Amino acid sequence: MPNVEHPAVVAYDGSAEARAAIEAAVSLFGRRPLIVVSVWEPGLAQAMAPLRDPTGMGYTATTPAESAAIDELQREHAVGAAEEGVRLARDLGATAEGLSVADAADIAETLAAIADEYDAGAVVVGSRGLGKVKSSLFGSTSRELLRRTNRPVLVVRAPE
Repeated sequence: MPNVEHPAVVAYDGSAEARAAIEAAVSLFGRRPLIVVSVWEPGLAQAMAPLRDPTGMGYTATTPAESAAIDELQREHAVGAAEEGVRLARDLGATAEGLSVADAADIAETLAAIADEYDAGAVVVGSRGLGKVKSSLFGSTSRELLRRTNRPVLVVRAPE
């Protein structure tokens, strides 16, 4: 019988892969409570905006007000996603609580820190299945999570 004192941390962003991760966590961990985590990335708008090039043909960086507005939209989306994930988990019969959090460095590090904070029995993430090229360009949260935590990590693919 699994130790129900140690919850499972489940990453949730509203995608089909994240829904599959919730479903798998509920199915596999039964009575274990779930911490449904949605991570948002503050400052992403500023980091992603290319700076104006000397010819004046490029894009300008966002203003501080625009960046703050985008950060707030991302935060609101993360709160809504966590709530949606909790509803899904509860509809499937699980005990669940939601947590929306700004990442400190990257999503994998944030999930690993949350797993440590809650003394999680496992971390569950959906796999985007980006493939070798895209994964090397954009990184792989699941791969990085395996490097950052000693806790069991379950990577779930969405049904096709």
